[in-house]
Amino acid sequence: MKFRHSLRMRIIVAYCLFGAVLGTVFAVAVYLSLDFIDDNLVNTRLSQEIDHLGTLYQNNIDLLVPVSSNIEAYVGTALMPSYAKKTVSGIGEGIHEIYHQGIEYHVAVKVFPNRIEPLYLFYDVSSLEFTESRKLKIGIVLITGVILVIGLGFWIGLLTSRKVIAPVVYLAEQVDQSGPENLPIDLSKNFYNDEVGVLSKTLEEAMQRVDAFVKREKKFSRDASHELRTPVTVIKGAIEILKKQPKKDDKSIYRLLNRIERAVANMENIIETFLWLGREDSDINDGQVCRVLPVIEDVVEQCRHLFAEKPVEIDLIAESEPVLNVQSTPFHAVMANLIQNAMRHSPKDKITVQVCKDRITVSDTGEGIAPCDLPSVTRPYVRGNSSKGTGLGLAIVKRLCERMNWRFEIESDVGKGTVAQLYFQPSREEDPSSP
Repeated sequence: MKFRHSLRMRIIVAYCLFGAVLGTVFAVAVYLSLDFIDDNLVNTRLSQEIDHLGTLYQNNIDLLVPVSSNIEAYVGTALMPSYAKKTVSGIGEGIHEIYHQGIEYHVAVKVFPNRIEPLYLFYDVSSLEFTESRKLKIGIVLITGVILVIGLGFWIGLLTSRKVIAPVVYLAEQVDQSGPENLPIDLSKNFYNDEVGVLSKTLEEAMQRVDAFVKREKKFSRDASHELRTPVTVIKGAIEILKKQPKKDDKSIYRLLNRIERAVANMENIIETFLWLGREDSDINDGQVCRVLPVIEDVVEQCRHLFAEKPVEIDLIAESEPVLNVQSTPFHAVMANLIQNAMRHSPKDKITVQVCKDRITVSDTGEGIAPCDLPSVTRPYVRGNSSKGTGLGLAIVKRLCERMNWRFEIESDVGKGTVAQLYFQPSREEDPSSP
C-alpha cells in the first residue's frame, strides 16, 4: 500500500504553499518597486532641477545655485573635480547613474544650442538610496510578512479542511462501522448531490450488490450443506447394511465396502472443509482442539489403502504430539493433500512424514519440481506436466494455511524429490503418557 498524506493535510499544505508563493511574490514586488520608485523620484527631481537651472543658464546668469544641497552644478568641465571629469567623459545628454568610490551619483547633462559648454548636475544620492542596514530592515519586514501570510494560509487551510473533509470522514466512519451482517445500503440519503454524494451513491450501489452476493452465498452454503450431506448419509447407511448381509468368508466384498466407506469419510471431510472455508473469520476458533498425531495417522492409513498398488512406503516419525486450537477437519484436509501429492509423484522408495513441536515435514523422493514452476504450484488450476489432478490441491492448502496463519513452504530439486513444510503455533504439547 502506497503512503500518501491525508486529504486534510494536503489541503493545509496547499494553502500554506499558496501563501508562501503569494507572500514571496508580493515581497519581491515591493522590494523592486521601492528601488524603482526611489530611482524615479531622484531622476524626476534632477530633471526638474536641470530644467530650472537651464533657464537661468540660457538667460546668461552665471551663478547657478541648485535648490538641494546634494546637487552640484557645473558649466562645462573646467571647474569640475578630477573624479567628476573622469566620470562624465564620453557621456551624452540625459540622466546617468555613475559610481565613484562606493558613492552613487545621478548625473544630468543638458546641451543648449546658444551656449558652448553643456550644463552638468551631480546628485549625490548615497544618503537617499537604500543602505545595507535599510535593506536588512526592509528584508526582515518583508520576510515577516511572508511568514504571516503562510500562517494565515495554515489557519484558513485548517478551518477549510475541517469543513471539506467532514463529509468524507463521516462517510468513512459509516463504512468502517459496517459489517457483513449490517452493510450500509442507504448512504446517499445523508449527503447532498455533490462529489461526496456521488461517491456515497456509488458505494451504496456496491454495498447492495455485496449484500445480495452474501445472501446468495449463505443460501448456497446452507442448501449445499443439506443436499450434499443427505446422499453421503444414505451411502453410509447402505454400507452398514451391506456389511451385515454378505457371508463372513466373502472378503472381496468387505474390501470393496471398506474402500467405499473410506471414500465416503473423505467426502465428508472435503464437504466440511469447504463449508469451513466459507465461514467468517470470527467463526474459525470456536474452542475446538485438534490432536495432530492421530489425524496424521488416519491420513497415512487412508493413503496406504488408496495407493496400495504403488511400491511406496510411508515412514511416520513422531518427535512430538502438538495440539492445535482448530477443528480437525481443515487440518485433515491439509495433510491429506500433502501426503497424497507426495504419493502421486513418488514412483518408488518412501515418503517421510515428520511431526515436530512447531512444524510438520512431508518429504518424498519423486521427480521434483522445476525451479521455474515452484512459485506457481500453489496457484489454482496450475499443475505440472506429469500431474493428473485438477491443480487445486496445493491451492486449497495455501488458502487454509493463510486462514489459520500457518506458514507453508515448498522446496524441491528436480530428480531428487520435494519437501513440504507446515509451520504452526501449537496451543500445547500432548503428554505421550496420557490416555
